[in-house]
Order: sequence, then structure tokens, then C-alpha cells
Amino acid sequence: MLPPELNQKYEVRGTLGAGAMGTVYDAVDRIIERRVAIKVVNRPSENDPEAVEAHARFRREAQAAGRLSHPNIVGVYDYGENATQAWIVMELVEGGSLKGRLDRHERFTIPEIVRIMSEVCAALQYSHQRGVVHRDIKPGNIMLTTDGQVKIADFGIARLENSSMTQVGTLIGTPSYMAPEQFRGEPVDLRADIWAAGVMLYQLLTGEKPFEGGFSAVMHKALHTEPPPPSQLSVTTPRGFDAVIARALAKRPEDRFASAAEFAEAIRNAAAGQAAPTAGLPGLPGLNEDATIVAGRPPAGGTMHEPPPGGRPGPGAAPPAGRGAPVALIAGGAAALIVALVAGWYFVMGPGAGPDPAIAERERQERLAREAADQARQAQLAQEAAVREAAERERAAAAAQLQRQAEAQAQAARDAAERERAAAEAQRLAEAQARAAQERAAAEQAARLAAEREAAARDQAAREQAQRERLAAEQAAREAAERDRIAREQQARQQAEREQAERERLAREAAERDRLAREAAERDRLAREQAARQEAERLAREQAERERLAREAAERDRLAREQAARQEAERLAREQAERDRLAREEAARQQAERDRIARLDLRAAAQAIAFSTPCSLIAWSATDRTLTLTGVVRRSDEPSVRAALAQRGVPEDAARLSLTPFDGAFCEALDLLRPFLGPPGAPPSVSVVGRLPLQKDELMRLDVVMPDWPAHLYVAYFMHSGEVANLVPSALQQAGAQIRLGEPQGSFPGWIVDEPYGTDLAVVIASDRPLFGATRPVVERQADYVAALAAALRNARATGTRVIIRPVVVETVARR
Repeated sequence: MLPPELNQKYEVRGTLGAGAMGTVYDAVDRIIERRVAIKVVNRPSENDPEAVEAHARFRREAQAAGRLSHPNIVGVYDYGENATQAWIVMELVEGGSLKGRLDRHERFTIPEIVRIMSEVCAALQYSHQRGVVHRDIKPGNIMLTTDGQVKIADFGIARLENSSMTQVGTLIGTPSYMAPEQFRGEPVDLRADIWAAGVMLYQLLTGEKPFEGGFSAVMHKALHTEPPPPSQLSVTTPRGFDAVIARALAKRPEDRFASAAEFAEAIRNAAAGQAAPTAGLPGLPGLNEDATIVAGRPPAGGTMHEPPPGGRPGPGAAPPAGRGAPVALIAGGAAALIVALVAGWYFVMGPGAGPDPAIAERERQERLAREAADQARQAQLAQEAAVREAAERERAAAAAQLQRQAEAQAQAARDAAERERAAAEAQRLAEAQARAAQERAAAEQAARLAAEREAAARDQAAREQAQRERLAAEQAAREAAERDRIAREQQARQQAEREQAERERLAREAAERDRLAREAAERDRLAREQAARQEAERLAREQAERERLAREAAERDRLAREQAARQEAERLAREQAERDRLAREEAARQQAERDRIARLDLRAAAQAIAFSTPCSLIAWSATDRTLTLTGVVRRSDEPSVRAALAQRGVPEDAARLSLTPFDGAFCEALDLLRPFLGPPGAPPSVSVVGRLPLQKDELMRLDVVMPDWPAHLYVAYFMHSGEVANLVPSALQQAGAQIRLGEPQGSFPGWIVDEPYGTDLAVVIASDRPLFGATRPVVERQADYVAALAAALRNARATGTRVIIRPVVVETVARR
């Protein structure tokens, strides 16, 4: 329902969508009769930090969009809050989203793609100039009106100029559209929106995303791989878009387009057939194999202008002339290159290079240069003629097309005139028929009135006759009713007398039947009593016989049981004596073993093994009789631990091992963390939810129990690729808190298992003070993280900070 503050101004027409965060209503402004969309969310509890952050994003959406007024941005009209709810009143876009069209696998023409992307870039250029970076550009946030106009929506995670609102350790954005710097946790600017718009352009051109897969796969590809050029996936995509996509999806922000306006211009040039130069290289023919080089159409005089320096079309260059134009410019460029080479060779090898050559030699070289220049000019003129021929063919085709269109328009005009004439004739006939119908209706009306008057007179006479007949019939009926009443009374008296006599007769007969029945019942009772006495005597005799036989059988059974019991007691006594003897022997053996174990120093053995085993994190505890070892150990070292226990004389039944083997280059980190490993069974504890190994597309979730003191929680994920992902960079938790990490929430899809697969190591760290002075990147090299962690742990020791760690090995596979 709408908040009470909105009920008077807005009328709800329906619900556009609903979810866990709130509801979007289709409403109309009662005063100005304008349709709007109203997004309503519930105010969060102060004890729910995620809900508080979501509400802050909701408020920022209103603030960001409220600063912007542009035809291609969804307008925000109002924002408000009360004690329980918050709301945004915004423009209603009825055409659906671009994502809906992509999900239906609709294909887009190049002109349509250029129009959509131009409007998207225009909106981004406008918002960027006003200090607003959207940070979540994707097809789902590109709304389309019914006539196809673009409207950018959802500025909920936009970054406002001079603000810092990203939650520590939170990835902001949709993974498939996030730029590399967003994955790395670095500050973002407008070039992150350029990247996301480039991903969307790639989808429109090819129908596919450039980076597919789960979260980790998309992150790996966005950071380290390049997508196939769009022209290789779609035959309808001009090759000029390859360079545009390559620059928009450059890994380094400084290599991308500097603004949305520049990006839009490059898209239009690619659609028109002009190549977009790769960043850092001039757009000269032959220097970039991926660039499409196109010559401009010559002016009316037929003379081609020499392109200005840098390879870009000069002011007089027109749009490309067709498929033959690239060959013309390439050939012209080759000829010019020949002339330049010959002239350069002459000036290098000319008079200044040594002794003066003969004049004849110089003339020969000049002649060769002139011949080369003549050949180049002839080749250029031939190619210009080919270009003019192609242009002439295009003009002829265009003229023929215009002629066909003119003939079609003339035929359409003739058809329209014929239809108008037929319509006029039909109108005339309809009017004549209407007049005739009116005349017939008037005659019928007069006849109907005369008939009605005659019928009224007949009806009046009939009613008077019927009244007279009715009165006579009523009088006759009253007389007949009186006669009937007298007759009925006489009949009733006679009937009552007959009924009384019949009742008296029936009563006498019933009394006689009752007397006879009582006599018969008495006889039956006496007979039944006699039979019952005889049956009871017989049953008593039979019961006495059965009891005598039962007593005799019971006596025989008693004697047999007593005999069997005596035999069983003797057997059990013998067995119990044997068991007592064996128990005394086993107790003596166990006591001897306990005495031997007591002489062992189990604590020293456990501590020595925990600290002497390389590349491991082994926690230990020991009593006088048992020792316990838990943790992670390199797979090749697990037998060494058991051998060390045997070498120190620790019996197998006195050692409890819970060691998880791993394969991976984690030794440096494990050696660093070993002094901070908590004892077995003590919090923090961590376990992987589900069955290991985890397979592709499953969620990696961790159940963590915090220590009995408030602590900052860190979760570092060591990957066998040599990188560390800071899954939980820093989060203060209550004492003894039980937390499940990795569940999907809001726009966070969860930790989805994807390639690369293998053995990874998750390390949970709890400290009563923050360890790092600044937030670590989401993904970083293992060496960088270990160096920073070593410095943080040294500082923790110096300041007396409590630090406890707990490792868990995570195995991932493509399929179990």
C-alpha cells in the first residue's frame, strides 16, 4: 500500500513489480493526471547493516537522479520518508527494458544499434558532466519507451562527485558489466561506465556477452583475457566495430575513450565505414591490421584531395563510396609510398653521401623517380575512374529506385481516387435508401395508430362484459360454497362416529394380543431357565476336568524348568568365571599400557610435530593419555606426521588426527600464520557447507563461529593460481556470533564455483582490533597479501592485539 502521505495526491492503478526490498506501483497524479511509477521500500532496522546500506542506496538513487534532467534519463519527481517507509515518485516508462528484447533473442539492425547507443552515450555524457557515475550500466537498466526512446534507470549505486559511499569489501555492480578496476576494488570514474556500455554494444552486435560464466570466471576473463572481435561472431557487423570494442574494453582505464561523446562518435564512424584509430597509434593505412581503411568520395570535379597528416579524412572528405573505395585508397597509398621511397633513396644516396657522382647517373635517378611518380599518378587516376564508375552505378540504382517509388506512389494515388469515387456512390445510394425507409416508416406509423385506436375500443367493451360475467360467477360461487360447507359438516360428524367405533374395536383386539403374548413369554422364560441350568452343570464338569489336566501339565513344566535352570546356571557360572579371568588379564594389560603412555610426554610430542612439520597449520591439544592434532598439511607430508608419532612411541589409539591434505603453493603464508593458530575445538571455527569437492555452479558457503569476545572477521581465499581474494576484508562481529558467508543477497549472487578448479585454502582470521590500515583489493597477488599480512601481524604482536586464525581446504572440480 502507498504511504498515507501519498494517498491524497496519487491513485494506484496496479502493481508493476514486488520483491524483498519493496514494491513498485503504477499510479496517476490526481491533480495533473500524469501517470507515474512509485517505488516504496520499508525502513530498515538499525541492527541490520545490509538493510541500512540498501536503504542508503535507495536514497542515493533519488539524489543522483534528482540532479539530472535529460530526455534519456528516467525523471524523478519526488522523494519522501516517514517512520516506516521511504518512496520515490518517478517517470513511468511503459515500453519495457532492453534486457527483455535481448532475452527474447531479438536481433538489432546497425542503424538501430547506433541510435540506442547514441542515446545511452548522450545520457552518460550529461550525467558525467554533472559528476554522476552510474556504475551499473546494463540492459536491465536501459528502459525503452513505446516509440523506442532510451531511458536510463536505477542510479541506486551511482557515485556522486566528492562522495565516498562504497561499503568496505563490497563489490558494486553487475559482474558481467564490471570493469577490471571494479573487480580490483580500485576507485572508479566515468570510464567504468564506458566499459559497461562497451559490453552492452558487444551484446547488441553479436547477441552474446563478451565475458560469460560464474562470478570467478567472469572476473578472471575481464582481468586477463580478450573477447573475440564482434565481426567474427556476426557477419552483419562491420569490421570497424572491432576497433571500437577493443578500445571501449581496454583493461587500463586510460586506454579507453575519454568521454561518452567520443565513444558515441566512434560508433557512428564505425557504422558509416570509417575506422576508429587504436589508442596510441595514428590512423595511417597499413599500420593497424584490424582497422578498416576507407577512402572518401571525390568531389564533383573528379579530383581526389590528398588526405591530411595523421590519416584522418580532411574537411572535404565525404562518406565512403562503397565496397570499391578501400581498394582505391590502398592502391593510392602504395603508389605514394613508392614515390616516397624512390625520392628518399635519391636524397640519401645523392651528392652528400660521398664523392660527386657523374651527371648522367643523377639524370638517370631523376628519370627513374619521374617514371615512378607517373606510374603512381596513372594508378591513382585508374582507381579514381573505378570509384567514379561505382558512384555512377550507385546513382543509377538510386534513380531506378526513385522511379519505382514514384510509379508506386502514382498507382497508390489512382487507387485512392477510385476508392473515394466508390465511397461517394455508396453514400448517395445510402441516402436514397434512408429517405425511402423514412417514408415507409411514416406510413407504417399512421396505420399502427389507427389499429391501436380500434383495438382500444374492442378492449373496453370486452372488459365491461367480463366485469358483468365475473360478478354473476362470484354470486353463484358463494351459494355453492355454502351448500358444500353444510354437506362437509354432516360428513365430518358421520366420519367421527365411525372412527370412534373402530378405535374401540382395535383397543379390545390389542389387549387380547398382549395377554396371549405375556403367557407365551412366560413359557419361553421357564424353558430357557431349565436349559441354562443344564448347560451350566455341563460346563462346570468340563471346567473341572480342564483344571485337573492343567495342574498336572504345570507340575511337569515346573519340574522341567527347574532342571533346565539348574543346568543353565551351571553353564553361566562357568562362562562368567572365564570372562572374569579374561577381564583381569585385559585390565592388567591396559594398566601396563597406561603406565607406559604415562611415561611419554604427549604434550612435548604434539608441540614438536606441530612446529616441525613444514608447510602446515597444525593445532594440538594433549592430556595424560591422548593427544589431538587438527589442521591442514601438505599432501606429501601427511605420512611424515604419522611416522613422527610412531617414532616418538605414541600408540595409534592414543593419537586423534583430523588433518586435511592440500596441494598448492601456500607454504609461505602457512609458516607466517602458524604462531596464531587456535587450539582444536576453540573458536573461531569454520566449516564448508555442502559436500566436497564443490562442483561448477555450486555456491561456496562457510559457517563461522566467532570467539567469545568481539572480533574483526577477515576471510582470505588463497587460490592455486597464486592470487588471494579478500572475500571478507573486514567486518566487526559480536562475541560468539554464528555467521554463514557466501549466501546470495540483493545484487550479490554468492560465491559461485567456476574455473579454474583445484585445491584452494580459505583462512579465517579473528582479531580484537583492525589488522590493516587500508582496505585490501578484492583480488591481489599472494606475495603482496603475505607481505602486508606479515607487517600487520608484527604490529599486532607489538600492540598486544589478540589474533586467532583457522584454515579450511576447499576442493573445486568441474563435475563430481
